[in-house]
Amino acid sequence: MNETTKSGVRFRNRLWSALRAIVFVCVIVFIWQGMAKTATAFVAIALIMGWFKLYQLRGQDIEKPYYRLWLNFIDGFLSFAVMTSIFVRDLVYSESPEKILGVGCAVLLARLIAHTLFSLGVLREGKNLPHKRRWSKLANLATTITMGVYLLNLEQYQQICMVATILLVLASTVAYAYWYYRDPAHRKPLSIASQLTMSRIVLTPFFLWVFFYDNDLDYSNNSLVFKILALVMVLGFMLTDFLDGKLARAMGEVSTLGKYLDPFSDKISNMTIFMCFIATGYAPVWMVALIYFRESSVETLRTLAASEGMIMPARKSGKWKTALQGIGIVAILLGAIDPVQKLIPNFESIWNVFPQAVMGVITAITIISGIDYFVSSKHILKKFV
Repeated sequence: MNETTKSGVRFRNRLWSALRAIVFVCVIVFIWQGMAKTATAFVAIALIMGWFKLYQLRGQDIEKPYYRLWLNFIDGFLSFAVMTSIFVRDLVYSESPEKILGVGCAVLLARLIAHTLFSLGVLREGKNLPHKRRWSKLANLATTITMGVYLLNLEQYQQICMVATILLVLASTVAYAYWYYRDPAHRKPLSIASQLTMSRIVLTPFFLWVFFYDNDLDYSNNSLVFKILALVMVLGFMLTDFLDGKLARAMGEVSTLGKYLDPFSDKISNMTIFMCFIATGYAPVWMVALIYFRESSVETLRTLAASEGMIMPARKSGKWKTALQGIGIVAILLGAIDPVQKLIPNFESIWNVFPQAVMGVITAITIISGIDYFVSSKHILKKFV
């Protein structure tokens, strides 16, 4: 691409950014004029413009660094201003404003400040800013969609859209912070496989928040929206666990970091879920303790093997264990959803034993898998015992 063509793309990108900024200003004006439907229409225009700018113009790829910084700042500030206007409007006119909307505004402001400071730091080092990655693009689109949902007052979708936006914003921020704090000589975007693996680690603490959103240890009292969201998060954990290894091998991006992060992220996510099950009565403490004992013992064995320069390959029993743990967790969370319970005759009598029975099977398979690992690794143990 020659310089004349680049200049044309930059001009269109800046013009498009200016027009989108005007659209957001109009949204703020319409919000305070009480014209929710008109404001929603302009949000839809902003969404289409944002998509076109990110995926068609692609001016960010060749924009000058400081222009990129300030264009991103203006776009982020206006998104924060629109969301804050919706929140303040609810505070003024609603008896019970959404607390999670306030949390979303705080997260957007924190992201805007952190991203701007980090970007200035990178530019002062004489480095180029990283291009917007998938997480960042998805977070921007999700933020705009959430604005429309709140403006239309679609109560059944507000919380889930805001939680999804917060999670995507935090994921994009963590990805940027990871890139920023790496050694400048080695800065490069994480591979897709590693991003998927790290997403499980980053999102696991938010599973706790979703699981206990009603501040009650009894999960059955939780909102249906958050029960569904917890199930979707677990399905997402399972999907990313399946995809990260496949993508790493298919794209030739198998790395030492990925080999260690993948099992670590699995254990972090699954053990967090099992501890939630203890709190709400779905699993007795001794079962989760045995699962933890197996996981920590096998990891210690792997560490010992690595210290001797030996590789302890994954066993089929370990893969079966991971799969069955995921299926069992999904079965329990699915059974906790109210509409599902109504479909099953005599559900209450079944549910009194179902979670503990599923956890019993998971515990047994986990212990058998651990024994298999130790029996197959006698040659490693002989070096230390």
